[in-house]
Amino acid sequence: MKIGIAVGRIEAETLEDDLKAWNRAGVVALECDYPPLVENPIRVLESWAQMLWDAGIKFWSIHAPFGGQYNLAHPEEKTRRRAIEFHKFILERTRAVGAGHLIIHPSGTPRSESEKARGWNWFRESLDELLPFAEGLDIVLAVENMLPDAAIGSDPAELSRFIAAYFSPHLRLCFDTGHAHIAGNVYLWLESVAPSVVTYHIADNDKSRDLHLPPGYGTIPWDLLAPILQQVDFPLIVEAYRWQNSSWQQFCRETEAVLNGRVVTVDVDGRKAIAKCFRCGRIIVRGEDGSIQCGCDD
Repeated sequence: MKIGIAVGRIEAETLEDDLKAWNRAGVVALECDYPPLVENPIRVLESWAQMLWDAGIKFWSIHAPFGGQYNLAHPEEKTRRRAIEFHKFILERTRAVGAGHLIIHPSGTPRSESEKARGWNWFRESLDELLPFAEGLDIVLAVENMLPDAAIGSDPAELSRFIAAYFSPHLRLCFDTGHAHIAGNVYLWLESVAPSVVTYHIADNDKSRDLHLPPGYGTIPWDLLAPILQQVDFPLIVEAYRWQNSSWQQFCRETEAVLNGRVVTVDVDGRKAIAKCFRCGRIIVRGEDGSIQCGCDD
C-alpha cells in the first residue's frame, strides 16, 4: 500500500526539510492546494517538480477551488465562463508542476432549487469545454464527491454514472471517504464505484461534519473499506490533519496500520472498538514485526 499526503501549501523556504521528513515517513505522493501554483512563477513550479522527483515523491494531484466564483455549475453564465477559464489556468500550472490529476468539484452550495434541478446541465456544459483542454495536457480531471449541502455530486454512485457517460480516461472519480461518510453509507458507495476511482481523499470524521481526522479517529468502518483500498495500485492520498501534531512518521504509520488491519481492537459485548493509549491518547497499532506501538515514543 502506497501512502500519499495532501498539504495546503508548499513553502519554498521549508520544502527541502519537508521532503526529508516525508521521505522518512515513507510518503510516495503529494497533493497540494491550488494557491501556491497561482502565487509562484512557472520556473519555481518546475523547480518544485524536480525537487520532488529527486526525492522519489510523485507530485500526484492539485486541489482546484470550488464554490462561489469558481463553481463550474454556477447558474450565471458569465461566472461559469470565468470559472472555466480559471480552471484552464490551473490546469496549465498543474502541468508545469508535474502533477497528473486535478481535483475538481461538480457544484457549490445551492442558492435556489433551480440550481439543484439544472446543476448537472451546467456542470456538463463546463466539462464539455474543460475536458478536451485537460486531455490536450494529458491531465486527469478527478471529480470529487461532495458534502450533502452541495447542489449536485454528493451521491458518489450518481456522480460515477455521470462521469462514465463521457467514456474518457481523463475524466474519473475522486472518492472522498469523509464526504461519503457524512452523505450516506461510505462502504456501500465505495463498493459500487471503486472501478471508476482514479484517486482518493482518505479522511475520517464523526459523521456530523468534515473534520479531516486521520483514519481511526472517527467513525468510518475502516475494517469494511480496507479490503477494497488494499487492492488499489496507486497512492492513497490522506487528506487529514496530524492528530496532536504528530510526526509524519507517526501519521503514516497509523494510517497504514488502520488500512492494513493492524490496528489493535477490543471486543466489548459483541462490539468492536479501536484501542487507544491512556497516556498519549493515540490509537494502538501492531508493527509489521508484531510489536505494539502508540505515540508515547513519537
